[in-house]
Amino acid sequence: MGYKMHPHCFFLALLALLVSLATATTTNNVPGTWKPTDGINLNATEIGEWAVSENNKNATNKLVFETVISARTSFYESGTLYLLVVAAKDESLPNPTGKYKTEVLDKDGGPRELIAFFKIEGVETNI
Repeated sequence: MGYKMHPHCFFLALLALLVSLATATTTNNVPGTWKPTDGINLNATEIGEWAVSENNKNATNKLVFETVISARTSFYESGTLYLLVVAAKDESLPNPTGKYKTEVLDKDGGPRELIAFFKIEGVETNI
């Protein structure tokens, strides 16, 4: 006498397999998922320098880029979204280095877009 699987059991087994495969796959390049960078890579540094430079085009106080403190990326169909905390110094003031949060869309095949750039008050350094 052979074993006969009921249709709903087959569906549940298939669903369990799909769930296990979905949880086993990495979420590194899932659109809309933020991923911390492993260390500060050269691309994040380049994006941070560009963001400070772009901000300076419309600012009265010019900033000098120093370093990227923390970085996260999120991938989209149109490119990579960077969320950075950068250290920069106001070149016209003797004040210490300030921390700034910036968001940049690095479009695939298109120009970069500065979405946000603002000074962080207090001790916040992570994003």
